[in-house]
Amino acid sequence: MASHYRQNLCYLFLSLWAISTSAQSPTLADTLKKIDAIFSQWNTNAPGGVLTVMRRDQTIYNAAFGMADLEHNIANTPETVFEAGSVSKQFTAAAILLLVQDGKLSLDDDIRKYLPEIPNYGPTIKIRHLMTHTSGLRDWGSVAGVGGWPRGKRTYTHAHVLEILSRQKSLNFPPGDQYNYCNSGYNLMAIIVDRVSGMSFVEFCKQRIFGPMGMTHTQWRDDYRKIVPNRAIAYSGYGNNYLQNMPFEMVHGNGGLLTTTSDLVRWNQNYKSHIVGGKALAELQQTRGILKHGVTISYAAGLTIGDFNGFKEISHSGATAGYRSWLAYYPEQDLSIAFLSNSAMVGPVDVGVKVAAVFFGERTSTEPMLGTIVPDETSLKAKAGLYRSVRNDNVTELEVKDGLLRTKAGQILQATKEHTFFQGNTRLEFAGNKYIAYSSNGDTLTYQKKTPFQPSEKDLLALVGTYRSTEADATYEIRIKNGVLETFLLPDLDQKLTPFYKNTFKNEQGELLEFTFGKTGKVTGFKFTTGRAWNIEFVRVK
Repeated sequence: MASHYRQNLCYLFLSLWAISTSAQSPTLADTLKKIDAIFSQWNTNAPGGVLTVMRRDQTIYNAAFGMADLEHNIANTPETVFEAGSVSKQFTAAAILLLVQDGKLSLDDDIRKYLPEIPNYGPTIKIRHLMTHTSGLRDWGSVAGVGGWPRGKRTYTHAHVLEILSRQKSLNFPPGDQYNYCNSGYNLMAIIVDRVSGMSFVEFCKQRIFGPMGMTHTQWRDDYRKIVPNRAIAYSGYGNNYLQNMPFEMVHGNGGLLTTTSDLVRWNQNYKSHIVGGKALAELQQTRGILKHGVTISYAAGLTIGDFNGFKEISHSGATAGYRSWLAYYPEQDLSIAFLSNSAMVGPVDVGVKVAAVFFGERTSTEPMLGTIVPDETSLKAKAGLYRSVRNDNVTELEVKDGLLRTKAGQILQATKEHTFFQGNTRLEFAGNKYIAYSSNGDTLTYQKKTPFQPSEKDLLALVGTYRSTEADATYEIRIKNGVLETFLLPDLDQKLTPFYKNTFKNEQGELLEFTFGKTGKVTGFKFTTGRAWNIEFVRVK
C-alpha cells in the first residue's frame, strides 16, 4: 500500500482536476485507482520503491511503497534516493554528446586516441561503438567473474576496468558487426569525459546536466563510502529473509547514478525543453545504432527506442546489486514514468509495462498467429536438437513436446509452413541441419545443429590438468571428482561440467568451455564463454 505522501498528492490533484472540469474528474480518479491496484499487494514491511508519473508538466502520481531500511525501520518516501542501474547510461551518453557539441571529440574518433591502454585489435573501435554496444569489447565484469571475482565480491575502480580490458587479446566480434550489451563501453566513456573535458566526469555532469536541469538530488556514486542522505538500502531475498545487497564499487558511468524518481522525470522534460544541449542533443540521443551490414538496432545513446501499442517509447531499465529501475518517456502523450526500487525481487520492466498499460491499454501481441499449422511429428523431430550460432556464441535447444516444437525454456515455436516457424517476431527457416533466424529489425543469424557429446572415461582423463588465462588472470584445475569432470578455482570455487557437444562442456552457470587440441591430438587449452565475454583463452600448463 502507498504511503500517505501519495494520498495527499492525489487529493490535491483531484481537487485541481475537479475545479478545471468536473466531467473529467472520474477519468483521473480511475487512472489513479488503476495504478494503485498494481501495487496493492506490495508488503509494507518489505523493501519497496517509488513510482512517479508526470503528464504535461504535472505530476499526477508520486507514491512510495515499502521500506528503505529494514534494520532501522525507515519507510520509503517520494524523496528517497536509489541507485538507478543502467538507467544511468543515458547521462553518460549525454556527457559525451555535449563534448561533441563543444568540438572536443567526435563520435567517429578511435577510442585509443583517448584510451591508449586498450589494445590495438586492427579494426578501429569508435566512440559511437561504445555508445551503442557494438564495440565488440568484452564486458570487464564478466571477465572478472571468470577470474573468480565477480562484481560485488571486490571493490573495483576505473583503474581496474582499464587493467582488465588491457589484458584482452581479442574481441567478441569486429566493431560494428553485432550488438552485445556491454558495460565496458560506458565505463570507458566516463573515463574519456575525465580526460577530455578538463574536469572530472562527476563534476562535468553536475555542471552541465544535473545543475541546469534542477536535479538537486542526483549525483554519481564514484565513492561508495560517501554518506548519501535519504538513501535506501538495497536487498535481495533468501527464503523468508532479506540480505543487504549493495554495490560496493567505485566504477560508474555504466550505472552508479544516485537519484530520485522526481529528478528522473525532470530529466525527461529535456526532450521538449532542450535545456541541456538543445534540440540537437535530444535528437542525437535518440539516433539508433546501425550495424555494418545495414541493420538499424533499437539501441541509441544510452536509450532503447521502441513503441507501446503504436506510441513511441524512449526507455531504459536498470539493475545494480539489489537496486532496480525503469525510466520511460512517451513524447506523443508527453508522459513520463519513473520507477526506482531497493528490492532485487522486483521486475522493473514489468512494473513499467503495467503502468504504461493504464494509459495505452494492455500491450498487444505482434506475434504472428494466423495461418499456423502443425507439421507431422517426423518433420518436427528432425528439427529438435542443439544449435549454436555460427556468428556468435548463442546456443539454443529445441525439443518436441505435446506435438509441438518448443525451446527447452518452454516457448512454443509457431509453424506457418513445414519448415517456417516463428519465435515471437523472429522467423526461423529450417534447412537440413541448420536454421536461419530473421529478426524483426532485419538482422539474421544462422544456427548450426550440434551433435550431443558423450565422452568416454579416457576422453575425460585426457582433459585433466592445470590451465592458465592471462586474460582472466586465473588458473583453473580440470579434475574428475566422483566420476564427473569439474573445474576448480582457488580458494573454493568448483563447478561440475556437463558434456554438451563435441569437445564442449557446460558448467552449472550455463557457461561454455570448448577444449582445443594441437596437431598431435593432445589438449592445448580451452576457450571460456560467458554471456558478455566470449572465447576467453586458457592455455594448458605443462
